[in-house]
Amino acid sequence: MIRAMIVDDEPPARARLRHLLEAAGGVRVVGEAGSAVEARDLVREQRPDVLFLDIEMPEVRGTTLAASLPEPRPLVVFATAYEQYAVEAFACDATDYLLKPISRAKLAVTLERIRGKLSRQSDLEREVATASALQADMWPGALPPIPGFDCAAASLPAKGVGGDFYDVFTLDDGRWGVLLGDVSGKGVAAGLVATSVQGRVQTAARHAHLPPADLARALNADVFASTEGQRYATLVYGTLDARQRTLTLVNAGHPAPLVFAPGVPRATSLASSGPALGLMDTARFEALDTTLPPGTVLVAFSDGVVEALDSEDEEFGLERVEALVAARQAGTAADLCAALLSAVREHRGSRQHQDDVTVMVIRSCRERPEAGR
Repeated sequence: MIRAMIVDDEPPARARLRHLLEAAGGVRVVGEAGSAVEARDLVREQRPDVLFLDIEMPEVRGTTLAASLPEPRPLVVFATAYEQYAVEAFACDATDYLLKPISRAKLAVTLERIRGKLSRQSDLEREVATASALQADMWPGALPPIPGFDCAAASLPAKGVGGDFYDVFTLDDGRWGVLLGDVSGKGVAAGLVATSVQGRVQTAARHAHLPPADLARALNADVFASTEGQRYATLVYGTLDARQRTLTLVNAGHPAPLVFAPGVPRATSLASSGPALGLMDTARFEALDTTLPPGTVLVAFSDGVVEALDSEDEEFGLERVEALVAARQAGTAADLCAALLSAVREHRGSRQHQDDVTVMVIRSCRERPEAGR
């Protein structure tokens, strides 16, 4: 039985497709959504086998949603009235592209293609998908609301289970812990180390109350001891004071987060303040302090973003990241995350599974946090 979900902003179109799927047999519609925004949480909750997705919708386009779906990703079939989006759709690894009005015969061919893909999944792929789902459950689906800030993050593992990780959590003193990291390698082994590092960060920050530089030193020793120097992790970890709009951050060998201040033509980078974790048994780290006045946007990302290669082996590069963020600086954090992931997927084209890709956006809003919060 194929578990299908329909996302279309037109109720009659959803009703017609639901009727066609039910009449085809062997398909169960497990959810419907009228927008890509509504669909994000529904996909995470229902985990359908296939997503029938319109392209032209208000707020967020269907291709943007498809590009931002976390692993394990459902198969995607675009159902649209516009044939000119086919190239864009298949850049998102679409299984098929159906033009409205959808006929029974064309839908039958698509369903056979879906059944073939699902039946070819090996036991190992199913185990990896299960591990990926468990890993995804450890990440916050939507980041917790921070007064005065708009935050979002998203990750696309290269092999279902990824070495990238991120988190945002409260600290006892009213500040917030902000984390994004990357373990060397891909797949299950990297995912296990990533999950362990993420858990250790929370323990060190929330229970041992270690500030960023001390946390990095302790974590470095832990990673070295547990992996015997065979794996390493890069990360950025910071404590955010929402009332003062200040961020104290340590960068352990990670790509430098970018800070886009209002009215400033170029972004400021928060460069490495220490080596990657686990390369040596002892290491020194220094904390970086920065302010995030209203209108400022901080973007952190894994190296899978800037190192993404197209068919000509050209990297996505830092300049594309800076240009995209600068053009969308006034938008929401979630939209900016989705736009970056979509741009990387479009750049990679048919070479989608190169490396894990993770993006986090922290946007300082113009409203001041309420006193005492």
